[in-house]
Amino acid sequence: MDPDTRWLLDRAQILELTARYNRYFDDGDPERFAETFTEDGRMVVTGGPTVAGRHALEEMCRHTPYGVVHVTVDPVVEVDGDRAVQQVTLLVLARPAPDAPPDGRVSALQRTGHYTDELLRTPAGWRFATRTVVLDGGL
Repeated sequence: MDPDTRWLLDRAQILELTARYNRYFDDGDPERFAETFTEDGRMVVTGGPTVAGRHALEEMCRHTPYGVVHVTVDPVVEVDGDRAVQQVTLLVLARPAPDAPPDGRVSALQRTGHYTDELLRTPAGWRFATRTVVLDGGL
Protein backbone atom coordinates (compact mmCIF):
# COMPACT_ATOMS: atom_id res chain seq x y z
CA MET A 1 0.00 0.00 0.00
CA ASP A 2 1.38 3.40 -0.87
CA PRO A 3 2.27 5.71 2.08
CA ASP A 4 -0.51 8.25 1.46
CA THR A 5 -3.20 5.56 1.37
CA ARG A 6 -1.73 3.90 4.49
CA TRP A 7 -1.76 7.28 6.31
CA LEU A 8 -5.39 7.94 5.35
CA LEU A 9 -6.45 4.47 6.48
CA ASP A 10 -4.55 4.75 9.79
CA ARG A 11 -6.00 8.21 10.42
CA ALA A 12 -9.55 7.04 9.68
CA GLN A 13 -9.13 4.07 12.05
CA ILE A 14 -7.77 6.30 14.83
CA LEU A 15 -10.63 8.78 14.44
CA GLU A 16 -13.11 5.87 14.56
CA LEU A 17 -11.45 4.57 17.75
CA THR A 18 -11.77 8.04 19.29
CA ALA A 19 -15.47 8.21 18.40
CA ARG A 20 -16.04 4.75 19.91
CA TYR A 21 -14.22 5.78 23.10
CA ASN A 22 -16.57 8.77 23.44
CA ARG A 23 -19.70 6.77 22.66
CA TYR A 24 -18.90 3.79 24.89
CA PHE A 25 -17.99 5.98 27.85
CA ASP A 26 -21.00 8.26 27.50
CA ASP A 27 -23.39 5.33 27.01
CA GLY A 28 -21.99 3.49 30.04
CA ASP A 29 -20.55 0.47 28.20
CA PRO A 30 -17.50 -0.33 30.38
CA GLU A 31 -16.27 -3.42 28.56
CA ARG A 32 -16.29 -1.85 25.13
CA PHE A 33 -14.87 1.39 26.54
CA ALA A 34 -11.92 -0.49 28.09
CA GLU A 35 -11.32 -2.34 24.81
CA THR A 36 -10.37 0.97 23.16
CA PHE A 37 -7.15 0.71 25.23
CA THR A 38 -4.27 -1.74 25.14
CA GLU A 39 -4.37 -4.35 27.93
CA ASP A 40 -2.09 -2.15 30.07
CA GLY A 41 -3.49 1.13 28.72
CA ARG A 42 -3.57 4.22 30.93
CA MET A 43 -5.96 7.13 31.29
CA VAL A 44 -4.15 10.09 32.84
CA VAL A 45 -6.14 13.03 34.17
CA THR A 46 -3.67 15.89 34.60
CA GLY A 47 -3.91 17.07 38.22
CA GLY A 48 -6.00 14.01 39.08
CA PRO A 49 -5.91 10.24 38.97
CA THR A 50 -4.23 7.83 36.59
CA VAL A 51 -6.21 4.69 35.81
CA ALA A 52 -4.21 1.78 34.39
CA GLY A 53 -5.29 -1.54 32.90
CA ARG A 54 -8.55 -2.60 31.30
CA HIS A 55 -10.18 -3.81 34.52
CA ALA A 56 -9.56 -0.46 36.24
CA LEU A 57 -10.77 1.40 33.14
CA GLU A 58 -13.99 -0.63 33.19
CA GLU A 59 -14.51 0.29 36.85
CA MET A 60 -13.91 3.97 36.09
CA CYS A 61 -16.58 3.86 33.40
CA ARG A 62 -19.01 1.98 35.67
CA HIS A 63 -18.78 4.66 38.34
CA THR A 64 -19.34 7.67 36.11
CA PRO A 65 -22.82 9.11 36.53
CA TYR A 66 -25.22 9.49 33.62
CA GLY A 67 -25.28 12.82 31.85
CA VAL A 68 -21.88 13.38 30.25
CA VAL A 69 -21.28 13.77 26.52
CA HIS A 70 -17.71 13.89 25.19
CA VAL A 71 -17.13 15.67 21.88
CA THR A 72 -13.65 15.66 20.35
CA VAL A 73 -12.76 17.97 17.48
CA ASP A 74 -9.77 19.29 15.53
CA PRO A 75 -7.76 16.04 15.45
CA VAL A 76 -4.08 16.19 14.58
CA VAL A 77 -2.71 12.68 13.98
CA GLU A 78 0.92 11.71 13.41
CA VAL A 79 1.58 8.08 12.47
CA ASP A 80 5.02 6.48 12.69
CA GLY A 81 4.81 2.81 11.76
CA ASP A 82 2.86 0.98 14.47
CA ARG A 83 2.78 4.00 16.78
CA ALA A 84 0.80 7.21 16.56
CA VAL A 85 0.20 10.41 18.50
CA GLN A 86 -3.10 12.24 18.35
CA GLN A 87 -4.14 15.59 19.79
CA VAL A 88 -7.80 16.57 19.95
CA THR A 89 -9.80 19.36 21.53
CA LEU A 90 -12.33 18.17 24.12
CA LEU A 91 -15.78 19.57 24.79
CA VAL A 92 -17.71 18.03 27.68
CA LEU A 93 -21.44 18.60 27.63
CA ALA A 94 -24.03 17.98 30.34
CA ARG A 95 -26.82 15.82 28.91
CA PRO A 96 -30.30 16.38 30.28
CA ALA A 97 -31.88 13.48 32.16
CA PRO A 98 -34.33 11.43 30.09
CA ASP A 99 -37.13 12.25 32.53
CA ALA A 100 -36.37 15.99 32.65
CA PRO A 101 -39.32 18.30 32.09
CA PRO A 102 -39.46 19.90 28.63
CA ASP A 103 -37.97 23.17 29.91
CA GLY A 104 -35.04 21.21 31.43
CA ARG A 105 -34.04 19.35 28.26
CA VAL A 106 -31.12 21.52 27.28
CA SER A 107 -27.54 20.34 26.92
CA ALA A 108 -24.91 22.70 28.27
CA LEU A 109 -21.18 23.05 27.82
CA GLN A 110 -19.60 21.86 31.07
CA ARG A 111 -15.84 21.77 30.41
CA THR A 112 -13.23 22.16 27.71
CA GLY A 113 -9.76 20.73 27.42
CA HIS A 114 -7.65 18.52 25.21
CA TYR A 115 -6.39 14.96 24.92
CA THR A 116 -2.91 13.91 23.92
CA ASP A 117 -2.98 10.26 22.91
CA GLU A 118 -0.28 7.69 22.40
CA LEU A 119 -1.61 4.84 20.29
CA LEU A 120 -0.35 1.42 19.25
CA ARG A 121 -1.34 -0.72 16.31
CA THR A 122 -2.37 -4.11 17.73
CA PRO A 123 -3.71 -7.28 16.08
CA ALA A 124 -7.19 -5.93 16.97
CA GLY A 125 -6.44 -2.52 15.39
CA TRP A 126 -5.36 0.82 16.84
CA ARG A 127 -5.69 1.14 20.64
CA PHE A 128 -4.87 3.86 23.16
CA ALA A 129 -1.70 3.07 25.09
CA THR A 130 -1.92 6.34 27.05
CA ARG A 131 -4.67 8.93 26.90
CA THR A 132 -3.81 12.13 28.78
CA VAL A 133 -6.49 14.74 29.35
CA VAL A 134 -5.89 18.33 30.40
CA LEU A 135 -9.06 20.11 31.49
CA ASP A 136 -9.05 23.87 31.05
CA GLY A 137 -9.17 25.47 34.48
CA GLY A 138 -7.96 22.24 36.13
CA LEU A 139 -10.04 19.84 38.14
